[in-house]
Amino acid sequence: MEVNKESLKTRNILLVAGTIGLLFAGIIYAWSILKVPLGTEFGWSNSDLATAYTITISCFCLGCIAGGFLMRGFGPKVPVLAGGILVCLGFFLTSTLDGSNLALLFLYYGVMGGLGIGMAYNTLLAAIGAWFPDKKGFASGVMMMGFGASTLIFGNLAGSLIANASFGWRKVFVLLAVCTGVALIVNGILIRMPGPDAGLPKPPVPAKKADDNEFVAEDMPTGKMITRPSFWMFFVAMMLLGAAGSSLISFAKDFAVSVGVVTAAGLFVGILSVTNGLGRIIAGSLYDKFGRKFIMVYVGVVEIAACVVCMLAAMMSSPVLCLIGFILVGLSYGGNTCAVSVLITAFYGNKYYAQNLSFGLLTLLPSSFLAKLSTTVLNATGGYIVPFALLAVYGVISLVLNIMNKRP
Repeated sequence: MEVNKESLKTRNILLVAGTIGLLFAGIIYAWSILKVPLGTEFGWSNSDLATAYTITISCFCLGCIAGGFLMRGFGPKVPVLAGGILVCLGFFLTSTLDGSNLALLFLYYGVMGGLGIGMAYNTLLAAIGAWFPDKKGFASGVMMMGFGASTLIFGNLAGSLIANASFGWRKVFVLLAVCTGVALIVNGILIRMPGPDAGLPKPPVPAKKADDNEFVAEDMPTGKMITRPSFWMFFVAMMLLGAAGSSLISFAKDFAVSVGVVTAAGLFVGILSVTNGLGRIIAGSLYDKFGRKFIMVYVGVVEIAACVVCMLAAMMSSPVLCLIGFILVGLSYGGNTCAVSVLITAFYGNKYYAQNLSFGLLTLLPSSFLAKLSTTVLNATGGYIVPFALLAVYGVISLVLNIMNKRP
């Protein structure tokens, strides 16, 4: 079938809209900025606010699962529209809190915000990705770059507005409710799946290798997927890489200060955030060009390199090595995020992609607990060398699992 120019135009519009929608939705990861005025005004402890974030991420994962099944039953419009409405209500209701009931914060921001963003996130990745059979990795990387860049762009803007006495945190949450809700609702109106006669470019067909390591993925339903050892090897590998990346990011600023970067520590963290976004596009493009096996090795090698360079920076108190390490950290974490998306397709096909991806994204939950372990090790040892060594071990284990994981 000849490539349809109108379909190419449509998919580019959807990609731009989806990236903008996820750019706003990614504000959920700016909790470290948004929580500050709540703790100050209401006296809620860091533990209380950390619990709110844990609930948010848990509900984000549940929202991804719900979005996948809703998309399967009703198409992509319903979960994206429902997600946009939930986020809008959740953020708006958060602005009305009076501090008398911590459970309301858990409900409004954690449950409603997390569920809504999860539903929209998973559906947009799956539906828009279907328009790019020839560049699925690139399309996923671009949208995930938007999601990851939100904290850098809107998180810092929100922090400035919160600090402005004439604006304050309540108006910030109202503004986030309107902007994020509208961005996702517009996506819900626009989004649709490509028809069988869309005339899209054909996906590249992997050549059959002598060692039989390359294959054309079977469209595998979720119930069958989770019975396969390949899925659990993939799950553990991505869980370890995610834990390593989130751990490194969580103490990035303090680490920069510890090696002598004081006034430029914020700049170093900003560079890490930028490379995190770029890492998603780079990983997606590498997948499109070199395939599944290459990207499975790439994400592990870059993560190990990031840990080793950061460990050397700690030993030598070197700002230069710290900066190189931060660039590698961003590339590894961003690459891993994109790899989760594209490898689900590579192993288990496109037909059940939305549901399968939602289960792949559950790696976020155990990753968060493993990330806390590295922080515990940091507090116990009083230095960064042992935590970086532990995170490098995570990378080595994940690399071995990915190399061994050849077929679904």
